[in-house]
Amino acid sequence: MPHQSHRPNPGPRPLPRFLPIPPQQQRLQCQVSAEIVSAFFGIAAPDILSPRRARADIAHARHTAIYLAHVAFQLPLVFVAKGFGRDRTSVAYALQRIEDERDDPDFDRLLTRMEQLSRACRQLTLPGEHGEGF
Repeated sequence: MPHQSHRPNPGPRPLPRFLPIPPQQQRLQCQVSAEIVSAFFGIAAPDILSPRRARADIAHARHTAIYLAHVAFQLPLVFVAKGFGRDRTSVAYALQRIEDERDDPDFDRLLTRMEQLSRACRQLTLPGEHGEGF
């Protein structure tokens, strides 16, 4: 019997866990993360989303919104960078800064609450993801 060099077709491949997110959804998720941070920090969302350099309090709010967009909304760095008008290395820097701040228990509690709210909003911006059936 001749040796087969290929495997039989196993059938259709399973769909990826996360389907590609359209660009307008990516932008919406970045805007929602900025709005959440705006509500908690009292800094206007347009300032957080501005591509210009800013005061330390605005930069901190922007870093927090970037963190939420990546962690809670599960956007890849390149999408977060585009949504905030930054490059990927700036986004990576913001993530590290916020991760370092989690050592402060008060900030960690605040960030945890923002993450919870962001995850709930993510389900609204991606209908049907967890069986909501919207």
